[in-house]
Amino acid sequence: MSWFGTLLRDIAVHLGFIRSPELISQLVSDHPAPEAMQPGIIYIVGGPGYQKWAVFRCPRYKDEIIQLSLMANRRPRWTITTDFIGRPTIHPSVRQLDGSFAHFWVKRGLVEWCADSGRRIMITHS
Repeated sequence: MSWFGTLLRDIAVHLGFIRSPELISQLVSDHPAPEAMQPGIIYIVGGPGYQKWAVFRCPRYKDEIIQLSLMANRRPRWTITTDFIGRPTIHPSVRQLDGSFAHFWVKRGLVEWCADSGRRIMITHS
């Protein structure tokens, strides 16, 4: 994101026009090393015109790294959009099926926790 977008976001937060985002996005060309990943940043692995992965630390369980496929030909897959001030929105929700069992939505950089977050879900196949 540009320095101008960051400045606009900081001013809007300071003046109380928007809440401070819990997550911001950053485009990177390669997967970041786990030790280099900062909490609060969603690393979008890709380049101009394409996105492969969204990689980030869980907003609640910082030791857990979440990787979401953004590739159209993969299942499951997610979409991520970023507004002009760097706030990401992810669709559908993020649901960890092991580890922390976190379940949440990301909308305009804010995390909305689902009531079943932290609970294991039972998947049955018919």
